[in-house]
Amino acid sequence: MKQIVKPIWILILLIGFSSNLKASDNITDDSIKVTQIVNGFYDWYLTSIKEKKYSDFKPKFVESKTGMTTLDYSKYLDNLKIHGFSDSLINKERQSYSYCIGNLGKVKYSDFQKTTFTDLDEYEQANCDFGNYYRWTGGQEPIDGIRIIDVKFISTDKAYVTIDYFEFNSDENKKYYWGKNGLTLIKIDSDWFIDKIDSWKND
Repeated sequence: MKQIVKPIWILILLIGFSSNLKASDNITDDSIKVTQIVNGFYDWYLTSIKEKKYSDFKPKFVESKTGMTTLDYSKYLDNLKIHGFSDSLINKERQSYSYCIGNLGKVKYSDFQKTTFTDLDEYEQANCDFGNYYRWTGGQEPIDGIRIIDVKFISTDKAYVTIDYFEFNSDENKKYYWGKNGLTLIKIDSDWFIDKIDSWKND
């Protein structure tokens, strides 16, 4: 009887060991994918800022069909989708401009930035001051890059990535790291998407 039981226990241990190896491989694969998504997004975002491709990384003010002022964020939102944003985060981003669009709808485009919306206070009061700061890094000054400092899997389909920022000093050929931020990513089928970016913190 003991001779029969022993092989069964060995088989169970082997199955368990194989499952652990598979789980470990999955975490490694997912960690690579998550890292690529985060790095890819910030590479695009910071390059667009540096090259001043404004409509690529934020909405732009345009004339509506009725001659009033509105926002065009189609290219911006398309870029967020291309660079790994989840549909839910893109929808939240779109909705965040609804109050601004409502206020712009009262302003003739021919008057925009001529007799109205000529100073920052007006943009702030209308909740249209998104051009005064960098949406996905925070602050009014651009950064040179990010560094991933931790990837934590909350579950098999949810991960939290901690990053910090850096500025590059070309004279010293050195990067200076500062601040901290975090991103939540979710897994849908076999793909990972950015579902939330926290507010920037200066530690």
